[in-house]
Amino acid sequence: MTITNDKQQIVSKVFTDFLKEHGHRKTPERIAILKEIYQMESHFDVDDLHIHMRQDGFRVSRATIYNNIELLLAAKLIRKHQFKKGMAQYERSYFFGQHDHIILTDTGEVKEFCDPRIQHIKKSLEDIFNVHISRHSLYFYAVERNSSTFLEHPETINQLHES
Repeated sequence: MTITNDKQQIVSKVFTDFLKEHGHRKTPERIAILKEIYQMESHFDVDDLHIHMRQDGFRVSRATIYNNIELLLAAKLIRKHQFKKGMAQYERSYFFGQHDHIILTDTGEVKEFCDPRIQHIKKSLEDIFNVHISRHSLYFYAVERNSSTFLEHPETINQLHES
């Protein structure tokens, strides 16, 4: 989903207010990083973001990106995922509702989905345990049924169950 200029301004204001409230300076690099993230359509890692920024003419170090990723997480403007061991990926979160993920282990592709039945399960759990669930994270790991990995190595399914 492409983000509009109006929404980009709202996100910038949210970040600027967060920075001020927490005693951080508003710098051109911070705003450029935020803008770049909100122009990206998919999940990204720090290297992806660094490459995109360099291609767009911004000279920002990886260290600056890492530091600002932490601020953006704290401001709840991005979410962090661990789809693969040791590899953090992020996605924009402001204006984007709760959704879940299917990770294709043979290709690395991440598919997003939203199923209202999960909200019903959430509500049931809240009632059963007398809690308020503020957020959740659900990942399914899979291989496509018509993939060569599945067809040639059906034992892959067992490996998925062990993960």
